[in-house]
Amino acid sequence: MDDSEKQKQKNYVLWLLGRQDYSRKELERKLSQRQVPQAFSCELLDWCEQHGFLDDNRFCAGFVRRAADKRHGPRRIMADAQQKGLAKEQVSEAIDALDIDWFELAIEAYTRKFRTTDKQLDYKEKAKRMRYLTARGFDYQQIEFALASEANDE
Repeated sequence: MDDSEKQKQKNYVLWLLGRQDYSRKELERKLSQRQVPQAFSCELLDWCEQHGFLDDNRFCAGFVRRAADKRHGPRRIMADAQQKGLAKEQVSEAIDALDIDWFELAIEAYTRKFRTTDKQLDYKEKAKRMRYLTARGFDYQQIEFALASEANDE
């Protein structure tokens, strides 16, 4: 790999990082798709970390915050973050640092999706609503709390 090609790849990575934060794993994946040699890829990403352009902790905190703003539950956030190449402990720390009330977030996601409701939900409708909240990443206790809160509102 000659110097002009190395500079081209470096510019590409800096252009990507200038637009948004990425995890190291995501950038490794993008560079491998461009068929950049593994040795140069590691060297380039190490350089980016040394200069503060790439920071997995910063990316993780931002990712968790954005996912919570989208009303995703802790399970979904954990699964999505691991797909992005973040460590489980790192994500857990970021989730704990935000100090989110997951029960309130479950209620918010539920009421936003299901604005109008009948007084008595039949089994199929209740199952549909539970599947929705499960897909959003909430656990059973949080889902039951959201469903119960709606019943109490009426």
